[in-house]
Amino acid sequence: MNSTHAMTLALLPEAMLVGTALISVLIAMIRPGLRPDIHRWIACIGLVGSLAACALVLLGLRHLPSGIAVSVLNGGLVIDSFAMFIAILACVTALGTCLISDSVVRSIPSRTSAFYALVLVSTAAAEAIAAEREITTLLVALAALLICLVALGALVKTNPRGAVSSFEHLIEGGVGLAAVLYGLVLFYGITRSTNLSAVAASAGAAPGAVALGVALVVVGLCGMLGVFPLRRWVGRVAANVPAGAAGFIIATSVIGGGAALARVTVSGLGPQVGVWRWLVPIVAAIALGYSSLSSLRETTVSRLIGQLVSAQAAMLLLGLLAFTNGSRSLPAYGMTAFLGGLGITAIATLASFGVLAMLQAAGISDGIEHVRGLAHRSAPAAVLLTISVGTLAGVPPLAGFLSRVLLISSAADSHYGWLAVVAIAATALTVMAAVRLFATLYADAGDEVPFTLGATPLLSRIVAGVACVAGIVLVVLIQPLLAVATAGAGTLR
Repeated sequence: MNSTHAMTLALLPEAMLVGTALISVLIAMIRPGLRPDIHRWIACIGLVGSLAACALVLLGLRHLPSGIAVSVLNGGLVIDSFAMFIAILACVTALGTCLISDSVVRSIPSRTSAFYALVLVSTAAAEAIAAEREITTLLVALAALLICLVALGALVKTNPRGAVSSFEHLIEGGVGLAAVLYGLVLFYGITRSTNLSAVAASAGAAPGAVALGVALVVVGLCGMLGVFPLRRWVGRVAANVPAGAAGFIIATSVIGGGAALARVTVSGLGPQVGVWRWLVPIVAAIALGYSSLSSLRETTVSRLIGQLVSAQAAMLLLGLLAFTNGSRSLPAYGMTAFLGGLGITAIATLASFGVLAMLQAAGISDGIEHVRGLAHRSAPAAVLLTISVGTLAGVPPLAGFLSRVLLISSAADSHYGWLAVVAIAATALTVMAAVRLFATLYADAGDEVPFTLGATPLLSRIVAGVACVAGIVLVVLIQPLLAVATAGAGTLR
């Protein structure tokens, strides 16, 4: 295959999304005042087109034992099974967001095209991050994702705190991006190459500079993932941005941050650069402890969900550490657990904020005391919220619990037993926080009047309900999910 055809195939999924975003904006400029549904369905068509492009690549991967369909720019841009897993997950998350975003776009009818355009470009940026092993383009993709997500939060703001939250998100994300930039500049100064794989070969030449670069990059990318130390934006977005958009912002940032961390640490640095393999466990332990303890004192549903997402994202770091051989000299399944957990986290995040969006449309306030007796006032709403929050918290026997079991066991098998103990304790704390919410949901209703979810469009209710039920269905279908995750992880081991 010549280079032109290779680049076309490599960029086709992202090109479908960016092209559709431009078409939507152009239509809005030519025909202002169109119904929001028009732009929503245009975005859905673009996402389906990107999924079809991913399917085309996967069709070619069937006959390639290496799992790599395209490798161009001297290995700087790689379209492999890992990139396809992330691309499909990002597209599914964006598609679900488009289908449950009715209540969001009703408040911004004149900016609907911009909303869906930002969703599409954010998804394209997440796809690009998963395919990058080149320093410059990786940084550009990270910056594009951050700017689009911040702009999305500012676009849908419904109160002054929304604008402040978006600005604080930009500042915190900018600090993380600057840390990544300085770390990558150190890598370039050492290797004189923009390819991440060259860092491992040159690690012995300047171990101090490499260690500093690794620390800066890991800390910066952990901010994108939503874990310690740059994680406060998750709670602000969850509390101050309408739930239909907040779920997408947080889930897509976790997907992009997780993909970037996997590319830099496992695919780029590998086992030759040992500094990241003792830094990541420390960050994971602190992040797990902080998020799980913080979840116990939250007084609003939205911030509780944000804390649970942050704890689940910190749990994913355990999978990154278990990418080599385990204690029995067999290939560890950490990356399989990482990708499976990433998929479950994204779906559970979308489900939780989808249910919260329905409650907001029904006029229910965000405080935990305001959902007291929800089961007596609207049983379907209470059941859906229980399943979605329980999945994020790791309540057995939901899919989130199985995900945590796999991540913890993979870390223990890779000689990180102390971190597995910390993760078990953190899971117990997040389960306690979830059970406290459940006790409130199923308590006596008091003087509150019953309500229905009829204010939310039927399609939004169906999609949010399907996402919630996935927390149960994936328990039964965990083997197919892990088989897909194993294929995606194959090129990173």
